[in-house]
Amino acid sequence: MTLQPKNPTPPATEDPTALWKIEETLWTGATDAIRRRLAPGCLVAFPGMGILQGEAIMESLMQAPRWSEVAMSERRRHDAGDLAVLAYCARALRDGDAPCMAICTSSWRDIDGAWRLVQHQQAPA
Repeated sequence: MTLQPKNPTPPATEDPTALWKIEETLWTGATDAIRRRLAPGCLVAFPGMGILQGEAIMESLMQAPRWSEVAMSERRRHDAGDLAVLAYCARALRDGDAPCMAICTSSWRDIDGAWRLVQHQQAPA
């Protein structure tokens, strides 16, 4: 069975930086903005927290202070139909904490014309 994209032109193809800007909101955005971007059944894996899905993702985000800034280096992107996979090294800052250094991947899917996160994983860098 071959998966066909619902939209032959994914939302971010017009502006190659658009999906990266959305990715930054995972780090610095308000929890409501993040909730709107999660695909049903989204999975995330964080060091020290394990694998989270559904409402557990939002509960973990609401319990932690948001990052004030994030820098993403070694950016890579792979597109496959309505799926885009991002990989990068992150350096994130928030008040009172040491910088967070992580190697990250995120898988985004075009669902009804908007990017929705289906997977995100972080590993210590």
